[in-house]
Amino acid sequence: MHWEEEFAHEVGAPGAYDYGPERASWLTHHMTNWMGDDGILRNATCKIRRHNPAGDILFIKGKVTAKYVEDGKHLIAIEQEARQQDDELSILGTGIVELPSKS
Repeated sequence: MHWEEEFAHEVGAPGAYDYGPERASWLTHHMTNWMGDDGILRNATCKIRRHNPAGDILFIKGKVTAKYVEDGKHLIAIEQEARQQDDELSILGTGIVELPSKS
């Protein structure tokens, strides 16, 4: 159904659309690029909010929501969102990243 226009219409989608786990991997890639080679991705979640018809462009943004130390690990909580070219929310994500201490 994802790539066949007629079948996508039959299931209520606006047209052929992307595969949800692909968008989840884009959020993960965004987070791992940010944390760099010395970081460790401890947790990642996502919630898909709409279909992404073929041709849509996504813009991913992230923000740090907390920094804390737990069991000697320096952790960063992150929230992400991806919106398409018309500013419609496509997917939400969260993550926990472990980074090396600056000290």
